[in-house]
Amino acid sequence: METASAALPDPPSVARRALLRGGAVAGLGAFVSSSSVFAAPGAAFPGGPEPSAEGLVLTKFRDRLRLPPVLRPRDRGGYDELTVRMRTADVRVHSELPAVRMWTYEGSHPGPTIETVRGRRLRVAWENGLSGNIPVTAVEFGQAGGPMADPLSNYPGTEGCREVAGVAGLGPWAAVHLHGMLTGGGNDGWMENLIAPGEVQLSAYPNDQAATTLWYHDHTHHVSRFSVYAGLAGLFVCRDAEEEALGLPRGRYEVPLVLGDRNFALQAPGALAGRLVHKVEMVGTKLMRALAAPYTLVNGVVWPYLEVQPRWYRLRIVNTANSRIYRLMLLADGAPVPGALQVIGTDQGLIDRPLPVEGALNLSPGERADVLVDFGALRGRAVKLVNTMEGVVPGGSSVRHDLLEPDVMQFRVAGRGSGGRFTPPEVLSPSFERASAHDLHGAARRWVVLVGPGTANVPELWEMEEVEPAEAAGIVLPSAGVVQVEDEGGGLTTLRRVAVRYEDGGAFTVAHGGTEVWKYLNLAASPHPMHIHLAHFQVLARELYDVSGFDRVVRGTGRPASFLQAAPLEAHERGEKDTVRVGTAGQIVPGPQGTPGELVTVAVRFPVVGRGVHHCHMLEHEQHMVRPLVVAPAAHAHAGGHH
Repeated sequence: METASAALPDPPSVARRALLRGGAVAGLGAFVSSSSVFAAPGAAFPGGPEPSAEGLVLTKFRDRLRLPPVLRPRDRGGYDELTVRMRTADVRVHSELPAVRMWTYEGSHPGPTIETVRGRRLRVAWENGLSGNIPVTAVEFGQAGGPMADPLSNYPGTEGCREVAGVAGLGPWAAVHLHGMLTGGGNDGWMENLIAPGEVQLSAYPNDQAATTLWYHDHTHHVSRFSVYAGLAGLFVCRDAEEEALGLPRGRYEVPLVLGDRNFALQAPGALAGRLVHKVEMVGTKLMRALAAPYTLVNGVVWPYLEVQPRWYRLRIVNTANSRIYRLMLLADGAPVPGALQVIGTDQGLIDRPLPVEGALNLSPGERADVLVDFGALRGRAVKLVNTMEGVVPGGSSVRHDLLEPDVMQFRVAGRGSGGRFTPPEVLSPSFERASAHDLHGAARRWVVLVGPGTANVPELWEMEEVEPAEAAGIVLPSAGVVQVEDEGGGLTTLRRVAVRYEDGGAFTVAHGGTEVWKYLNLAASPHPMHIHLAHFQVLARELYDVSGFDRVVRGTGRPASFLQAAPLEAHERGEKDTVRVGTAGQIVPGPQGTPGELVTVAVRFPVVGRGVHHCHMLEHEQHMVRPLVVAPAAHAHAGGHH
């Protein structure tokens, strides 16, 4: 699938051919085949297949990890060019399961990994060649009196469920969003600018940002939770000279891990059919829990294994799940391996130095982490990557919290073989800098409040404005849409809701090239991964707040949300990002006050212009928790005397 030209000009400070043809790209390029390219001659690997949790039918660790094919652009002189075709295909996700009908990019799930070089402008023709109605059966279930102790979503099939109206007949419309690419609104994959089969979305990407892992996916308004679930997702890797100079693990030692969860239909008791099932629990009559499916796919394979050498590897981990947060740990002999994962990069590129993961690596939907793992310290052992939950022994299950089968994949570490000579660099990106107080001096401040379901039984995203103290003194509390916040120093801020629904009109309008401070306050028990288009940001602080004073009936605070304590930023939150989790990851804390609220503060930069959106990246929430965003040249705001 490689389409690179044999004669390519060198972009500034980096030889494009060296990056796309040399060792760095041989890594992902070597992964076109699913055959074993990892084993040394005569090497013996530990581990093997295991039974999955009761009711899930399929054997774990039976199938080898499949690596996505690589797609490289053609040189067109001053820019690069690429065509990516969407088509309906039957994809094998497990050897014990019939091929699954999916909507794909280029016939594979995930789609091909697009590889590019920083500084080479890229034009992509996204061609819609999809056919048929969406290959997903959407069902729901529920009972009176609250969530089920062992939800039906833990298991395959549709028994005890009812079909969700309006999904079966969805046609193959599409809108492609390259998540994390800093491009103008006209090329961003606006969710209402749909293309039908036979049509093409033409997008131009500046491709001038730090080497990193992005991902592309469908962004069709109202439908993305079904279209992405149907298979429309793939990786985008950008390389640059700074990354190349580090000598990071490459070739067969650089492995993408695209995480997602799925459920399947039953064709007979105990026999799975090759049909995707989107199954959600309804609490009461209208409140939908976020999707949580029992089968974890890595690179489109259910519970795969990978044979590795006893040496350092680079893993590019991407959470493409609809709503599931992955709290990842490596287990050897059933016990966590402390510090096994060392983060070297975040959503938007390398950080300044490697940071070991303390506890679990928490990735919410849309987030990415670039990590190093030394399998030399695990020579001759079978190691599991597992999904965990606070309050549950790592590797243990919790049916109530959608964790029937915690295993993600198995690494089989050779007992002999060279460990290589790699040592993690002490300095990764000399160009990376944390935002300082000087950078933020005079920056505008925005407030976004995340609220649990209201009268419509859907979660809400409130855009807020600050109320002057004199006006705030006359407000009777609690009052609908009014939230007060008491910070660590006792300062009181009164906020008033100005917009909730996508259709409410108006939009946050920001200046091109500017920096703003956005404050996300979560008043709900559920965490929300917040994604901002047309921008990138750094997480400044994560703080726990007492939000028990929020009146869920009136929809305002009777008592201010008050500071409890600062929470540490996690390793993968210390770099440049485009998605951040707001709210605690893992098990919801029981008790009268429930889970503490969180206030997450980010410094947002806006390097491109146009109309975009900001939203929750839990796709079951995206339809409701989304608002438009406009980035405009600063001079335009006052041109001609208009204000």
